[in-house]
Order: sequence, then C-alpha cells, then structure tokens
Amino acid sequence: MDSKQASPPRTNDPASESDLENRAKSLSKLLRRLDVDGCASDSPQPHALGPVNELKVKIESTYNMLRVAKLLSEPARQSLLSKVRESLEDFERVIATNFDVEMTSRHQT
Repeated sequence: MDSKQASPPRTNDPASESDLENRAKSLSKLLRRLDVDGCASDSPQPHALGPVNELKVKIESTYNMLRVAKLLSEPARQSLLSKVRESLEDFERVIATNFDVEMTSRHQT
C-alpha cells in the first residue's frame, strides 16, 4: 500500500486568478464592442436595462468578487474563486448564444 497521499489542489494559484481576471476583462471589452455595434437601434437613447448593459453590470460585479477573493484566506478564497469561474462560464455561454459570438477558451477582443 502506498502511504503517500495525493497532494491537494493548489489553492493559491496566481495563474488561475490571472486567467479569471483576463477572462472578465475580455468579456467587458467584447460587450463594449457589442454595445457600440448595437447603437444603431430604433431608440436614440441607450436602454439602461438592455441585455448588453445588464451583462456589463453583472460582469463588473463578478470582477469585483474576484478582487475580494484575492483578499480572503482559505477556504473562503477558493469558494469565491469557484463562484467567479462559474459566473464567467455562464456569461460566456449567454454571450455566445444570444449575441451570435463564437467564444473560444481564451477569447481575444
């Protein structure tokens, strides 16, 4: 029998945090571009609660959650990072579905 236990997942992985930060920034840039492209609507004023603006607010909130997670200690840190990761995946799925944008694993804007 091997008495050696599997090492736990790395909890303080700056690369993972950096990846999450880059994904959030990339989504924000993409939404700004979609918002500019979508300005040619029937109404001369932007819709405060339009789908693009709603996603912008949600992504900004998620980015702020990431900033808070970086200040926390374990296990709260990993719990919040996991929620941020899930939220970003949901946003990527929503954008790909509703705005006909092809999302890649590292979407570049």
